[in-house]
Amino acid sequence: MSFSIFSFLNAVFWFNVILIPIAIIQLRGNAAKRYSPVLLAALALLAAVRVFLPVDSSMFLVIRSYHVLRFLQRVLTYRPFGLVAVWEVTVGLWIAGALTVCIREIYLCQRDRRTRRSWVHVHNERVVSAATALGIPLERIVVTPAVGVPMVSGLFHPRIYLPDADLTDEDWTWVLKHEQTHVKKGDLWIKLLYLVLEGLFFWNPLVPMLEDNLSDLLEFRCDYFVTRNCTDDEKRAYLLAILHVLQHAKAKEEKEKRSRKSRSHMSAFMVANDSERLLRERVDAVENPRPKRPFLHIALALISVVLFLASYLVLFQPAVNPSAEEVDGEVVITQDNSYIRLTEAGTYELWVENRCFGTVSYTHLT
Repeated sequence: MSFSIFSFLNAVFWFNVILIPIAIIQLRGNAAKRYSPVLLAALALLAAVRVFLPVDSSMFLVIRSYHVLRFLQRVLTYRPFGLVAVWEVTVGLWIAGALTVCIREIYLCQRDRRTRRSWVHVHNERVVSAATALGIPLERIVVTPAVGVPMVSGLFHPRIYLPDADLTDEDWTWVLKHEQTHVKKGDLWIKLLYLVLEGLFFWNPLVPMLEDNLSDLLEFRCDYFVTRNCTDDEKRAYLLAILHVLQHAKAKEEKEKRSRKSRSHMSAFMVANDSERLLRERVDAVENPRPKRPFLHIALALISVVLFLASYLVLFQPAVNPSAEEVDGEVVITQDNSYIRLTEAGTYELWVENRCFGTVSYTHLT
């Protein structure tokens, strides 16, 4: 395994290709009912691994491009007015855009953290009773009138923030189950992964769309895990708890609108104040679970894994025309036009311009 600029560009290309079917599935209205939320999260994770692990392999099928990549190569290496190359400007803008996204999120995270430290904590006996019954440590729960809806925040030491609402014991039990599921399933880490991808590929319009849709997908995913083994009566009680939370949030809506600021993405909210449409879809998804299609999910997973592995076996490179030395019977061997391949017999073959030039001994390599 090795690393080169072509393997990095290959990883960027394949990531954005894999992102297209993920976006099509995830942005569909009934995606959470037709496809497993776990499967969608796994597909996104697979795409992320592809871009963060850009390596070369001796098994690569090198596809030479005499037109498109050669043209891009000429454009990127062009130096207008004899100044910096186009590729240097492109990389600079890419880094600047990625840093802008990351700095903005870091600023929002720090601001939200300072805001949370200023919140007033109140005691709620029903919350204490529900948390004790569920085995959730009380130091991880904060009840405060500063929040309108339940939320989870914090990567390494996540805390559950609850509104000072007049809910029943049963409602608080379901609310805590929901928020604890966010913590156990690592939803904030999934959000962090999407934020990193958004920073790296801010220029791809699909990435911000997926990131904006992520919160809804995680809520469907959380609803699924909380209610998958519940009876119909328990599902109705769970949905009523969500409705009661939304009613409490609506009662504070005007105040929230006057003081609302953009928040960091690194929090998971049980409901949003403008979530009537999403609530209807969540109710429908809980009361009418998607039909079990194990063969379809297995097929999608296998196809995704095969495509993921196949992306490591194909490498696009700009074609290089034979040099004058090659035409005269001589070959110039460089790192760009040659590589050494280990055969099944344990010997080493020297390949230049995608042609085998014979075997070399181990002593020549060392």
